[in-house]
Amino acid sequence: MEARGKGVNETVFWVTDNLLNDWIQLPDCRPEHIKQARLIKHIFTGDLNAEVDTNPTFVGKERHLLRATLARIFHATALVPKGLFVIDDETNEVKFAEDFPFPKTEELRDVKAWANVHPVILKAGRCTHLPPNVPEDEQAAALEELEAKDPTVERFRDIGEHAGFPTDNPEAPQPAWLSKVVGDTQQYTEGGEGENVCYAVNVIRSLRWPGALTVSKGGKHTSVYVGYGLKKGDPSYNPIEPPMVQQDPDEEEEKPEPNPLTEPPVQNEEDTMAEQREDDD
Repeated sequence: MEARGKGVNETVFWVTDNLLNDWIQLPDCRPEHIKQARLIKHIFTGDLNAEVDTNPTFVGKERHLLRATLARIFHATALVPKGLFVIDDETNEVKFAEDFPFPKTEELRDVKAWANVHPVILKAGRCTHLPPNVPEDEQAAALEELEAKDPTVERFRDIGEHAGFPTDNPEAPQPAWLSKVVGDTQQYTEGGEGENVCYAVNVIRSLRWPGALTVSKGGKHTSVYVGYGLKKGDPSYNPIEPPMVQQDPDEEEEKPEPNPLTEPPVQNEEDTMAEQREDDD
């Protein structure tokens, strides 16, 4: 598990189901929880101690699934204008870029003008590979093999590089992000001098995580998510419940046999052939 302040545990999450109640801190995220969360779809109940009944099995409570889902959403949808952050060469830490000119409204309309804040989560459920448990002289080769199987990407890559959704035309996939400008797009001059100012709002919408939005106006921006924690395109094994088996019809009561319970009296039948025998004689 990555240490707190690093990778998927860079941020601590607190949750509540009522703003008037206490906030509860979620546990740190484990790699196995992220890997399992990628294989299931689950509607949260709001009970952090509830069991997660899914197939494949999720080994943990709902709080662990919620923490893994928040990490996936946070790392995939938190955006900043590209170039706002850089990696310090000396400390290898993230810092603000010097003399960064905040892009104008029309410049931010292009999805390539936006970049992810946080590093991509690898298939291993971490942002960095765990050093393999091999002899020291073989670690470099083993780590290189891991990188080849599960490669990392540039941290601040633009979202235009995100994989799209397949369509009927393989050469034209559906993009993973939509960008639009809302509000007053008129250009104004403040004070009669200087650069033009626009009061419109840029809206960047994620199609892979429905409910994830990034908005920007006047040099300020923020990313929000309102949704069910379900990613479009994730695998899901939810077989339809078979219909109810019909009940057997009620068995009819056994009827009495048609024979009477007592033997009827014997009646002497009339001899209809008596006259004919006399005539024959």
